Amino acid sequence: MIGGMTRALFAVGALLAVAFLGFGLVVFLTRDEDSVSADNLLAENLTRAIALSEQDSGGEVDLTRLAPFAWDRVLVVAPGTRREDVSAALGSEYNGKLPFGSVGPVFVFARGSTIARIADYRGRATFTGFERPLDALARGDATLRVRALVVSPG
Repeated sequence: MIGGMTRALFAVGALLAVAFLGFGLVVFLTRDEDSVSADNLLAENLTRAIALSEQDSGGEVDLTRLAPFAWDRVLVVAPGTRREDVSAALGSEYNGKLPFGSVGPVFVFARGSTIARIADYRGRATFTGFERPLDALARGDATLRVRALVVSPG
């Protein structure tokens, strides 16, 4: 009786070990470690700054103040832009990921050809005056003008 119970426990343990190994293999093979996700805090700060800019800062949003990390240009990418177009402008493969349901422009902050951070705009403003499908703003020119929730390059 004890021998049969030991074998059963051993069999269950072996099955669990095989299941965990299989699960680990699936996770390992399907991982996407090279992708860059949107910075939620930066996205929220950007959206808030645009919404409040007319009352707080005379209708200007200085991206260098919102994004104090190292970057030398920002790509303002229209919704629906092909990855290949972003990669060409970036100078390397664009591997950004956005939160589910993101529909606004994407700000790709780059240092050389490397992505520093990505933020998606989540508000109601419309963007005009930017090159389509994307526009590149140098860090020194990274000011946005906002008038009646219409955003344009500064």
